[in-house]
Amino acid sequence: MELPDQTEILEHQTAGHKHSHGKVYAGMLKHLDGFVMKAVQNNERGKREIEFYEQVFHSTNPSICQLRNFIPRFLGLHQFISEGSVQYYIKMEDIAANFVKPCIADIKIGRQTWDPYSAPEKQLSEDNKYRGTKDSLGFCIPGMCIYDSASGEVLKLDKKYGRTLDNVSVRDALLLYLNGTNGVNRLLLSDILRQLHTIRLWFEEQRHFSFYATSLLLVYDADSLEKSSSSPVDVRIRMIDFAHVYPAHGSHDANYMHGLCNLIQLFEHFL
Repeated sequence: MELPDQTEILEHQTAGHKHSHGKVYAGMLKHLDGFVMKAVQNNERGKREIEFYEQVFHSTNPSICQLRNFIPRFLGLHQFISEGSVQYYIKMEDIAANFVKPCIADIKIGRQTWDPYSAPEKQLSEDNKYRGTKDSLGFCIPGMCIYDSASGEVLKLDKKYGRTLDNVSVRDALLLYLNGTNGVNRLLLSDILRQLHTIRLWFEEQRHFSFYATSLLLVYDADSLEKSSSSPVDVRIRMIDFAHVYPAHGSHDANYMHGLCNLIQLFEHFL
């Protein structure tokens, strides 16, 4: 099946379903106008993700409005018709836009990555994935793409790598992401921690949503990192993947907070 007009496969997608074996609707796309397109799943999960974006970007509630700062800017839906079938895409900003050498980490937050309505076999399957980090730390790393400043090579690490990690080796993975072999850039690390703490403060207060199987996408430009160790590095952190977000009914999202706080502590270890 053909790709929608004026689109190409998103080169820096690090995790999730990707284009393979002719399944063109499975992966992320990049439109020539600069935005990113995510195929809407033709089920309740797809409907739930659209409703989440629409709720956040149309709400007048101050807390929900604040969430707009932490997720990709929602640009509506894109319809594509091919061979008589209709496929919808969520249009959103490209978090890595204008980066020369984007370094990207997809970090899935939460020890529990199945939602409350999942079948028992789904729960068991999810619980058996990434146990080395999920059980103890409450997060896992499904994928990273890193421009390694030391070697000049691009490292692409997928879920197979992420599933080998435990609560010790995950520190090496985060250090690798930071290009920290010869010392971590403190400006880069400080900005990452600043943004993560801002998200943490929002979660401490919010009682609107419970997030399952969502990720934090961390992106910075290794090009700016290489040019100067004393200049600020542009860092962008966004929450992504909202097919399993449910109303919290006034409760605290302890599952998300557990993983987020442990991630922050690990980054603080490099200070």
